[in-house]
Amino acid sequence: MVKLMASSHVKLCLSFFLCGFSLISFAQTTYYVSSSQGDDLNDGQHADRPWASLKRVAKQQLKPGDTVQFKAGDSFAGQLLIDESGMLNAPIHFTAYGEGDAPIIDGSAGSGGDELAAIMVVDQDHIEISHLTVRNFRKQSKADIADVNAYGILVKNTGKRVLSGYELHHLTVEEVYPIRARRSFNETSVTGIRFETNPARGKRSAVNTRDIYIHDNFIRHTARFGIALRHRPSRIDGVSATPLDYDMNVRITNNRCEDTAGSCVLMNGIWQGLLEGNTFVRSGAMVEPKLSVNRGSGAWFFRSQHIVAQYNSTYGSRGHNDSAGIHVDFANENILVQYNFSYDNEGYGTEILGKNKNIIWRYNISVADGTRKINVSRPEGGKSIYPGKTIFVSDFSVPKRTQSREVAIYNNTYLIASASDPYIEFNAEQLQVLNNLFVVEEGGRLAKKLNVAWEQGEGLAMRGNAFVGNVSPNFIRLDQQPRVAQLAFNGEPSDANSYAVAINWFKTIGAVQAVKHPSFPAAGKGIFSHISAVPTIDYFGNPLSSVPNLVGAGYQPLTHD
Repeated sequence: MVKLMASSHVKLCLSFFLCGFSLISFAQTTYYVSSSQGDDLNDGQHADRPWASLKRVAKQQLKPGDTVQFKAGDSFAGQLLIDESGMLNAPIHFTAYGEGDAPIIDGSAGSGGDELAAIMVVDQDHIEISHLTVRNFRKQSKADIADVNAYGILVKNTGKRVLSGYELHHLTVEEVYPIRARRSFNETSVTGIRFETNPARGKRSAVNTRDIYIHDNFIRHTARFGIALRHRPSRIDGVSATPLDYDMNVRITNNRCEDTAGSCVLMNGIWQGLLEGNTFVRSGAMVEPKLSVNRGSGAWFFRSQHIVAQYNSTYGSRGHNDSAGIHVDFANENILVQYNFSYDNEGYGTEILGKNKNIIWRYNISVADGTRKINVSRPEGGKSIYPGKTIFVSDFSVPKRTQSREVAIYNNTYLIASASDPYIEFNAEQLQVLNNLFVVEEGGRLAKKLNVAWEQGEGLAMRGNAFVGNVSPNFIRLDQQPRVAQLAFNGEPSDANSYAVAINWFKTIGAVQAVKHPSFPAAGKGIFSHISAVPTIDYFGNPLSSVPNLVGAGYQPLTHD
């Protein structure tokens, strides 16, 4: 009996110890930091006793569930180094407190102005960062600096373990420029918010970074990217082309990018990525032309699988190459681009390069895109050899050119601006161009130059498209069931609502053959739970069932007084 009591007592004590340990490990502490009112000798655990510096934050051993708050209106010089991890449902949170402007973390304001990133996270996860302003215009000019690039926020996975759980939101990231310009376009990786995952060194050590949520941020004035994620390929049997060779479950939603010198968003090596509700303005901008690449599309995808881009708007992309609203680079599979609006992007209305499979481009509106002219002096210097194109489907890929296959471009609206003369290029296997609406404004012209390439298998299938205005007869003749019609749009050119076609107009062009929708295997699952493989609405949210012969991206329903 005594032994039983003793045993029970031991179990009770052990149970109490474990419970106490659990409570301690999840105890949440809030720390306060103020450069104007703080002192690093304070305990930092009350707004009246804040720390003063980023260095003091770095010294603290933060625990899951802890919060570090920076005082509104204050500016903090140097680097915020995040070197502890949170846990699932208990992230470490870095944010603001008090009234006023968002606190500033400025990597370039410290001694020498030489922080590679204003906020640096290496091999840590379950991190939340919000309500801060982040800057990093690097000033150091010594020739022996190893990396002259610059980052606002840099999250690195060096390959030690799988990392997961990041939320970055309600941030302003701006003025991110390198010490000096790199020699080539691809050497420049300057980014406002960047995730980097190293390639696997072996099959057993393959890891990735996952569950990344970047939303409601404002990013501007960077030397290249606004947001970029890159998981480098391993090329190891058993890892290559599996989810461990990609970063997974990435959501980039409701962000605004302005005047980035390159692309606003890059997804490179992503498995399941959602790009939704973002606004991209003036990619390829020349705010700091001597430090910048001055070329970029609103968003682009490279070596990625299962990507959805929808409800994004892109305005004013510029550059001697690319510079589309959204473009699909090479080596992607299962990419769905739908319900996007692009306006005045000088490169391309639709850009899809080589070595891709199952690319679906539907219910998008492209207005005044593809205006770039060749052999004309450019603001960034030189002359472009890449003419603007309304649709550019290319076989470009590395190390060798390879045609994409299973490309479906259907039910999009393309408006060609007056005084513009974009080309058309179709170079893919099993390419379908169906039920699109091409409208050329007076003074414009479409497809004066038309390139249709074929190598093997099924070539181009083009049917049921409608053509308005000065469209090349050679282009129209490619269509098995062309509709040549009359139509004029009214309203503000930069407003997508101006391109809703009156529902009665479709009766004037006759019936068109329904599209057999391609498969998007990830629809309805995980981060795509709200995505339907078979669309039910047009660009404007109207039911497709109401207009079975729809041509273009959408219609304006009848109104009744």
